[in-house]
Amino acid sequence: MYITGSGMVCAVGMHAASACAALRAGISALSDLPYLDSQQEPIVGAPVPGLDWNLPRGERVIELLARALAEVLNRGADRVWSDIPLLICLSEAKRPGGVGSLASTVLDRLEEKLSVRFHPEHSGVFPYGHVSGFAALQHARKLLVKAAAPACVICGADSLLNAATMLWLEENFRLKTPANRDGVIPGEAGAAILVEAQPQTPAITGVLGLGFGKEKATVLSDEPLMGHGLTDAARTALAEAKLGMHEIDMRLSDVTGELYGFKEIPLVEGRLMRVVRKEPQPLWHWSEAIGDSGAAAGIAQLVLADQAFRKGYADGRYALCLTASTGGDRAAAVLKGI
Repeated sequence: MYITGSGMVCAVGMHAASACAALRAGISALSDLPYLDSQQEPIVGAPVPGLDWNLPRGERVIELLARALAEVLNRGADRVWSDIPLLICLSEAKRPGGVGSLASTVLDRLEEKLSVRFHPEHSGVFPYGHVSGFAALQHARKLLVKAAAPACVICGADSLLNAATMLWLEENFRLKTPANRDGVIPGEAGAAILVEAQPQTPAITGVLGLGFGKEKATVLSDEPLMGHGLTDAARTALAEAKLGMHEIDMRLSDVTGELYGFKEIPLVEGRLMRVVRKEPQPLWHWSEAIGDSGAAAGIAQLVLADQAFRKGYADGRYALCLTASTGGDRAAAVLKGI
């Protein structure tokens, strides 16, 4: 399975190429939001430029999805989109400030907004937060293997820039504030990719392996973190790709800025690195530029890796992408620049 197109909108760029270039250049779009924390200090976040603050959160997510999708659609004007499924990734249904209510209507609303029709039977919604992008990627792979569709579009969007989500984060001591340095910077983004069974251009990104796991010691629990869930996901993805951890050239993660995520990744490496690697294995993440992008985070990793492979600035040929949802779901993907 290959990534043959991408689109993205976020605080540092309105297209996939510009957003990834900004991240590579070290540009950050973190700024004070029109919200205050419990100490009456401004909350720092990463809003997408030009989005009306008065938009309800559901409309905000629809707009982010539409903008990311438009970039993919515009580059495939000759395609018959009614033959291609649209797989939509959203926040967890029960997350405060999430958009679980959109699940039943989001496909129809996007089709109407973009004036396009996608495959009526195989299109679907994946409301699993951070891991939803890789869950949708797994579903797309099944459809392509069965030749049920010539390609699939996977898109995801999320916004943590609403009072309900930020209050929930602060009540659980997870919001980054002057009084809490170990916290999440809320952000928002929309991201989309087009995947096909066969490569269509000389420079392409292949998906070699996918894996999933479940972590009992979630960020909201008091259990000691052992990293078993993410380890299981990475081990399965590496096994599918027939690679060892030492053969991975770069890692991408949806870490949000919390120490929890940066503890989990070394635990995975400690369990899976069986051969000493002398070369560096850098860790790339979007949160330093755009904060936590929720359900868009996994797809944003795929967009970043694809751009790096296409533009020739990736740290080698193999990448390992890692995602972790608040409820304990874990997912991993191994990519190859071809």
